[in-house]
Amino acid sequence: MATKTDDAVQYNGEDLKSFYFPNKFDHRQSAVPGNPCYNFRFRIFIFFTYIVVTQLGEIFGTPSDNINGVWDWGHLMTTPVNKLYQEHRWFSAMMQISSALILDFAFFYVSLYWVLYERNFRLFAVLILFYAIRAVHLNIFKLEYSPNYYWEDPLVPSLVVKYGKYSDFFYSGHVGFLTICALEMRKVGKSYMALFFFICSIFQAFIVISFAIHYTIDVPGGYIFSHYFFNMVCYWEAKIDFILKRIANCFSRTNKTIRIAYENDPEKQQPTAI
Repeated sequence: MATKTDDAVQYNGEDLKSFYFPNKFDHRQSAVPGNPCYNFRFRIFIFFTYIVVTQLGEIFGTPSDNINGVWDWGHLMTTPVNKLYQEHRWFSAMMQISSALILDFAFFYVSLYWVLYERNFRLFAVLILFYAIRAVHLNIFKLEYSPNYYWEDPLVPSLVVKYGKYSDFFYSGHVGFLTICALEMRKVGKSYMALFFFICSIFQAFIVISFAIHYTIDVPGGYIFSHYFFNMVCYWEAKIDFILKRIANCFSRTNKTIRIAYENDPEKQQPTAI
């Protein structure tokens, strides 16, 4: 929420005094006047540099190897670890249980935080979009199992992790889910939990690649799609909540309005029916 004082104008705690935000913004311009893009020579330089870089990328960055099956650099690099998993069941079970505990904790922590403190549909809108699009991907394009695929049941149940053989590849839900948790915690100001979930996502990336239950491309796909969907939901957040309110009104038996009682602590803002 924007606030105006005698010294500065702030939005979400950031000083916007040096920025320019007109009522009707021309998106051909920049909110930071004086940046190099206002220089015509700089724009010409970027234009020709882009042409050169794309041509070099097509020549040197596009492989032409005739591959039978699937070639995965991540699986090749983690083959020694994968062999340890298969030779020492206690080790693979320990890693699987650790992975599952992290995901279960993230699910309960973020979900219960939403139930107790948040008053918008942002978190679950992102999760629904992320997993719905993922389900479409999994059913329109299927890959063969990696020869090193190993995901046996460690005999410790998990709420969010399933074991066995599943064609559950692009994109990684392990990584994407924790990325969404990290972004949500950052959004509500819990930077330490955001950092914790991001570090956990790196651990999950190692797990899914070393167990060969995901191909390496699935991991950056999980990061990218989760980040994209989160930003997209944030952009449409108010409209999503408005539509949710209209739907709820269709099933409401009363016409009570909602008054938001704002307190000094934003985490304690509570809606009050009148």
